[in-house]
Amino acid sequence: MRFLSAASCGLLLALGAAQAQTEVRARSEAQSLACLVKPDQPPRFPEKHKLDRGHGAMRVMLSFNKPDAAPQVEVLFNSAREDMQDEVHAHLRRYRLPCLTPQDGTVKAVQEFSFSNTDRQATPLPPERSGEEPPFCLVMPRHDMESWPSFSRQGIEHVVIAATFAGDGSQPPEVKIIHSTASARAEAAVRARLAEYRMPCRTGKEERQSFQQQFSYVPSGHRRHVFKREAFRLVEFLRMTREPRKLKASYDFNTMGCPFKVNYLVYGGAVPNEAKVKGEARPSADPNKLPFLTWLAGLQLSFKDDDQANDLFGSELQIDVPCGTLNLDGEG
Repeated sequence: MRFLSAASCGLLLALGAAQAQTEVRARSEAQSLACLVKPDQPPRFPEKHKLDRGHGAMRVMLSFNKPDAAPQVEVLFNSAREDMQDEVHAHLRRYRLPCLTPQDGTVKAVQEFSFSNTDRQATPLPPERSGEEPPFCLVMPRHDMESWPSFSRQGIEHVVIAATFAGDGSQPPEVKIIHSTASARAEAAVRARLAEYRMPCRTGKEERQSFQQQFSYVPSGHRRHVFKREAFRLVEFLRMTREPRKLKASYDFNTMGCPFKVNYLVYGGAVPNEAKVKGEARPSADPNKLPFLTWLAGLQLSFKDDDQANDLFGSELQIDVPCGTLNLDGEG
């Protein structure tokens, strides 16, 4: 398995000066970020261990006020863990805009950072605006959970929550636990962390916005089951399901914009599996794919025992769907 250890760094988008201008004129060197000084290399993925397949993303607003000082940083979106955030903030502290003059006012710019240590093709950051939908500007806390209060050290514990933002940017989300194998104290710690989440771009007039998140605790020294690979061909994946010879299906991938990749989140049981086309925030923007994705998500993997099922709960796979047709008669 090849592991990637890098962060992709999005292009800076200059938003111009905060100072009002009453005439149309070309942007100055500073306002166009022409003299921006920054490190040659983007932030590196902070690997915790060789099987660390984590990922996360940040979108930040930079405000340059002085030519010889680092910009002020406002986090617009954050799904990165604390060590990833540390890398970003250390990187941004080395930014300078030496050609900035008092006439430029405050120059603002937006930049995105995306961390990945996986061969899977990750879903990109949500856009600041997505058609008529309200912006998804989730900002998670600056620091990770300090501890996981638990009385059990026998296996991995999971808590899956559904969170809904209904108020303005200062309001925390409403939280519902939809699955848990953890103690009541651990569940309370998860709720306390969610109370720090915000969507600063909300005004309170938008529709309710929801998302799902998983929290897992792995005891020190626990040898967990993992998938040997992160990407599988469709036929390979189907062989991993329960009683594959009994599957019934008929799909023509030639009508679905083939080939395509499906990001598959393995849950099962009380929490339904998820199957989404890579790069699409919703299950699928193409209605031709929807029946297939619904069928795919409804399949259950074949685990050798409950411990393996618990270890692999919440794991992510990528399924390569080719062109052609799939015809399974379930006669086996």
